[in-house]
Amino acid sequence: MIRRVVFDLQFFAQERTEPATPKKRQKVRSEGKICKSRDLTAAVEILAGLFGLLFLGPSIISGLLGYLRGTIAFLGEGTLLRAGWFYGLEDAAIRAYFDAWLVLGLIIATFVLAVTIRQVGWVVSFEPFSFNLDRLNPISGMKKILSMRSVVELLKGILKASLFGLVIWIALKNKLPTAIRAMQFSMEQGALQLWDLLWNLAMQLAVMLLIMGAIDYLYQKWDFEKSIRMSKQEIKEEYKQMEGDPQIKSKIRQKQRELAKKRMMSSVPKADVVITNPTTLAVALIYDREAMSAPQVTAKGKGLIARKIREIAEKHGIPIIENRPLARALFEGVEIGDEVPENLYRGVAEILAMVYRLKKKN
Repeated sequence: MIRRVVFDLQFFAQERTEPATPKKRQKVRSEGKICKSRDLTAAVEILAGLFGLLFLGPSIISGLLGYLRGTIAFLGEGTLLRAGWFYGLEDAAIRAYFDAWLVLGLIIATFVLAVTIRQVGWVVSFEPFSFNLDRLNPISGMKKILSMRSVVELLKGILKASLFGLVIWIALKNKLPTAIRAMQFSMEQGALQLWDLLWNLAMQLAVMLLIMGAIDYLYQKWDFEKSIRMSKQEIKEEYKQMEGDPQIKSKIRQKQRELAKKRMMSSVPKADVVITNPTTLAVALIYDREAMSAPQVTAKGKGLIARKIREIAEKHGIPIIENRPLARALFEGVEIGDEVPENLYRGVAEILAMVYRLKKKN
């Protein structure tokens, strides 16, 4: 027994299997939907801060120590008994901390801005801040919580926490004796050893976060491209909106051809001669010695149009001359409204001279 299986082709047309078009990408960007990895941005931010501290650390520490010495000296002068002592201390603290951290903050902000622009480009959208009742819908909220994206983000968080915990545990296990011994040294030596310990640990975590951020960015890009895919039907609808319905465009072109044909036919009665081959082609020429440097093709056609040109010419008494080579050369080589080229001057001149002689006899 043969079974018949019926496929609905419209079902396959609705599947989102095609890459997003430039128009769809622009629309998505305008809505604030972009591909961005927060882990990658955080990793760059931490690394920029660490390297900034490496180069600017001495000047920052020097500035803060200077403020500390000034504060101790300020408090030791008996200024606590004066009115407004707090405002002077407050201004000094603001200036000290501002001068110490301003350059480092600018470095971090520059790198964060650069990596953000590299990921998403220049895009400004207030659409995410617009009021939307769907965001208050508990069913939609539950769908987002139970979505695959939420599961992936949860697994990412667990993986990051586990790896960070493992790195910190290994570092403390190996470096804890060193940290304990640092307490037996002078304050300066102990601080340097603790700084080395914290620096190495922070760099390990930052590099790990950078690797995870790069992997996360690749995943976010893949997921983003998947989310904006389009079906073949959507691409067709977009094409219709951009270029117009093909049927409508076809009717418009047909209407334009009809109008052009009417304008061409209206110019036939003004022609001086119609050259034919004799039935398939017809080319109408006009020549005004005072206004034109050479004869012009005012109408031409093939088949039914050629027959119509001949009928109009006969009706208005326009001479019809048969010349197969010249008719074909004019039809194929000269557009309507253009002048006859030099290589056809002789043949056209002979025909016009013949027409003028016929007019004189009549």
